[in-house]
Amino acid sequence: MEFELLERTENSLRIKILGADASVMYPVVENLLSDDRVSDVNYSVEHQELDDPVLSIISKEGSDPKDILIENAKIIKDQFGSLYEDLFSEEE
Repeated sequence: MEFELLERTENSLRIKILGADASVMYPVVENLLSDDRVSDVNYSVEHQELDDPVLSIISKEGSDPKDILIENAKIIKDQFGSLYEDLFSEEE
């Protein structure tokens, strides 16, 4: 998965996530919304079939949205890794 930085300020970040769809975006947005350091988060897609989603994060003062995104991505990775182990570890 590739990312394109669209805009970055002290408290906001807008990135395009190339090749992502709703199945990727929903867990990302859900985790970010539960983070106390985040003021607002959303993603938008101009055309569902043609365009890549743009993720926008606004953090509370003193919190770096890039750091928040990286930390939450690691949490999601761990959650899905654990899910895989729980479902398939006995088969291997």
